Amino acid sequence: MMQEYRIGVIAPYLDGEYYGRLLPYIQQAIRERRSRLFAVQVADDYLGIDSLEEPIAVGLIDAWIVVLPSASSAVFETLDAGGKPFVSIGFPSPIPAGHSVLVENRSGMRAAVEHLIEHGHKRIAFMGNPGQYDLHERYEGYMQALAEHGLPFDERLVVQTEDNLMSGGEKAALELLDRGADFTAIAAATDFNALGAIDGLQARGYRVPRDYAVTGFDDIGQSAMNYPSLTTVRQPLEALAREAVSRTFEMLSGRPAPGETTYVPTSLVVRSSCSCSERSLFRTADEFDRYLVGLSQMRRSIHAITYNSHRMTKGLINATRDERVDFSKLFWNLAHWGCLALWETDEDGNRQLVVRQSFTKRGDPVPAVGTSCSFEYFPPLETLPPGTLPGGEDVVVIHPIHSELQNWGYVALVGPLGSNHLAANDLYRHSFTILAVALERELLFNRVRSIAEKLEIVSNTTNDGIWDWNLETGRIDWNIRAHKILSPSAAKLTSDPRSVVKLVHPEDRRTMWEAFERARSGVDRQPIRLELRIAEGEEKREHPIWVHLAGDLIRGTSGAADRVIGSITDITEKKINEAKITQLAYWDSLTGLPNRLLFKEQLKEAMEERNKDGLKLAVMMIDLDRFKIVNDTLGHQTGDLLLQLAAAKLQECVGALGIVARFAGDEFIVLLSRIEGAEEINRVADRMLDMLTKPFVLEGQEFYLSASIGACLYPCDAPDVDSLIRYSDLAMYYSKENGGNRLKVYTPALSSKRVERFNMETGLRYAMERGELALNFQPQVSLASGKVYGAETLIRWSSSDGKTIQPGEFIPLAEETGLIIPIGQWVLEQACRACRRWIHAGMPSLVISVNISALQFQQDNFPDIVRKVLKDTGIAPHNLCLEITEHTAVQDMEHSIRMLGQLVEIGVKIAIDDFGMGQSSLYWLKKLPVHIVKIDPSFIRNLMEDSDDDAIAKAVIEMSHSLGLSVTAEGVETESQLQRLQQLQCDRIQGFFTGRPMTSEQFVAYFLEIANW
Repeated sequence: MMQEYRIGVIAPYLDGEYYGRLLPYIQQAIRERRSRLFAVQVADDYLGIDSLEEPIAVGLIDAWIVVLPSASSAVFETLDAGGKPFVSIGFPSPIPAGHSVLVENRSGMRAAVEHLIEHGHKRIAFMGNPGQYDLHERYEGYMQALAEHGLPFDERLVVQTEDNLMSGGEKAALELLDRGADFTAIAAATDFNALGAIDGLQARGYRVPRDYAVTGFDDIGQSAMNYPSLTTVRQPLEALAREAVSRTFEMLSGRPAPGETTYVPTSLVVRSSCSCSERSLFRTADEFDRYLVGLSQMRRSIHAITYNSHRMTKGLINATRDERVDFSKLFWNLAHWGCLALWETDEDGNRQLVVRQSFTKRGDPVPAVGTSCSFEYFPPLETLPPGTLPGGEDVVVIHPIHSELQNWGYVALVGPLGSNHLAANDLYRHSFTILAVALERELLFNRVRSIAEKLEIVSNTTNDGIWDWNLETGRIDWNIRAHKILSPSAAKLTSDPRSVVKLVHPEDRRTMWEAFERARSGVDRQPIRLELRIAEGEEKREHPIWVHLAGDLIRGTSGAADRVIGSITDITEKKINEAKITQLAYWDSLTGLPNRLLFKEQLKEAMEERNKDGLKLAVMMIDLDRFKIVNDTLGHQTGDLLLQLAAAKLQECVGALGIVARFAGDEFIVLLSRIEGAEEINRVADRMLDMLTKPFVLEGQEFYLSASIGACLYPCDAPDVDSLIRYSDLAMYYSKENGGNRLKVYTPALSSKRVERFNMETGLRYAMERGELALNFQPQVSLASGKVYGAETLIRWSSSDGKTIQPGEFIPLAEETGLIIPIGQWVLEQACRACRRWIHAGMPSLVISVNISALQFQQDNFPDIVRKVLKDTGIAPHNLCLEITEHTAVQDMEHSIRMLGQLVEIGVKIAIDDFGMGQSSLYWLKKLPVHIVKIDPSFIRNLMEDSDDDAIAKAVIEMSHSLGLSVTAEGVETESQLQRLQQLQCDRIQGFFTGRPMTSEQFVAYFLEIANW
């Protein structure tokens, strides 16, 4: 007795000229062998899906036949690993042990081109899409025919079509004409392209075949019925199908050798489009009968399409009439049994298919709603109708249900294969798209309803004020909370919109009234979003009352604006905290001096003034000599006190001549805003050097300092802000290299330093390929649980000459030269690979944090790069956190919001690094789709000694939590800092106290030690 098998066929479609003729032959051959066909249709033109992404039913199927490359590489890998027989039709098998059944595309096209050459054509064009395997083979056949007959190849005669349909052929023919290409014939890679080319030529007034000859490939039904009829190459689809099924069953019995290929020959069908006589089409009465049968089939197909279009529309209306889509009422054509199973995740986090709807037209059993099923064994065999049993006429059709929102699950349908191969299965497949969109609509509807219910509760319980402006009556209503927020001015609040405008600070009134007017007129469709000060009672308060006013336009059924409804929120505390953070953005918290950002703005303003009055200015860079020794021997606390004293002395030396700012660490920068020449620089520098030679007394101990000073003049030495700072920095380093305690004014000769920079840049370009770059990882620990949350990735460079170059030296150079792009890509890939090793070592929940440079963040394709790295390294998006600096985030808010939104959609975490060092506010941070705020180490270092730093850290943590963000504190070095951060409810910490940077192997050992402890 013949053994029963279940044969799976994966194909883009089950209908049309190619698939619709091939699949019935496959089914017939399988039925003859008393086996069952499971057809997986994967394509959805509307949603851009062209391949199977999951190995559905892999546990049920005994052997696979794949028509064209219609599955992803991941599915092919799964099928390969399963070891079951595999046969590919129309493309080489991607599985080494598989078998390929191919049409002799090359010889077929070669015969068509040689036929044109026999007609005397020497300038023969080719149109098709060589990106597809079979069409590429046809292109090679075209090239071989030209070469064998000594005809030269002309690339102007080759046009790549945008698709294999008539529209693609028509556009290609018109492109050939528009190029002015010298050709007399066209060899098209598909019949549809050929028929489209004939239409295009005829539309321009040319006659086929008198002016141009055309040949096709496939011999579809329309080829014989076209006028002129199409000379083409016939694909023996029945032989192709039977060969594939035969090879499949031979492999099931263990007979054919793996990796073999079977070629099925083609034949040239000569008609009139090549200049052969039209009358030669009907050599026998049988041929004429077949022609009439073809016309009759086309007539029936057109009638069926018209009728079924009406049925599909009616089904769509009935299926989507209610809130919940009725799966059974969609247009399933010949299907008499169906099952819809959607992806759901159980309490343990396991994803499985769950039956949500089913139907039967014949009273057959159906799976119970709520039944769970592994996708490898979907659909459940025990519930399939009798017609699917071996030898039955029914086919099981499986189709993935996708929408732009998500992957919903799968549909299984049972019924006979349709006989229509002239159109897209009588519109049958459109119902899959409609189902996906309907499910998405259902989900969104439920979300909107849930939001509406929540808003109803919020409106009764919120601390925000609510206002409702009726545009027809001109009245505006305020709830009780709004009156409380606006007190003590609420007594003057009336239903007249002008009453609230009068309560607003005079400087903000115009902005508010203009926003109200735009909303009332309907000119501006953007919601109202304003931050305003309330003037009434302001003189009695330390800080003004700040409110956030929001509102949006409500339109009636006619489309006209009816009302504006919004909220009012007291944001006074937030504005106070923002003021502190703004102060932090421009002023150094340790010394009270302007920071680098404010200094550059002041320098720019001074340069503009000097351009007007013709005077000069100078920039002086000051670095305290041997200051590192103080920090290393006496600690940072003593070093900070010394910096404060030095800052005060420098201000005393400069006086009214200019500005002193803290540049970084123990570096200060001075602007002498109005000078005559270098003599004044010398006098100020002498005072500084003299001052520093005098002892500084701290806690009864004397300290002596000296300084290396460099200076640069504007406009003599440098034309812009950055050059002034850079050249003064060069001069300062010259002073330091020559013993320090001196002044050096910039000269062009100092630019020889650029040579060193060039050498470093050259070394950096080869650092990756030489293996000189390496990654370290600094642990991040959760304060709530004490467990290791993850690690931040830190890069190290050991150059070929044995020097260790710090990131602070080469990263700015890499950013300036653009090398940060490949270096950043390398760091991202290596960090994710390290994370994958950690996961395999038993640490699946760890998060690897990677710093992203501003240049990387500006790449429009950066989200695609992240997707590819995640796919290549095999880690989940939630295991990756991308860190961007605060400065990068606020440079271009529109770009940042768009870019971060795309990254969040991928599923990775986003952290804002160095928070507090830039000029942003938490208000702007609220606009960005981020998850984590990282407090800069400069605020943690003096957390226990400096009340301002403590207040800033507290404000950042509280406001971040109010925005739903978690907070990581960097630079934690002491237990007291850790304890204070616990009190402030900081989420995570990193720093020397919990772990220094370490290699990947050391980090694994560190994790295991912490976990065991």
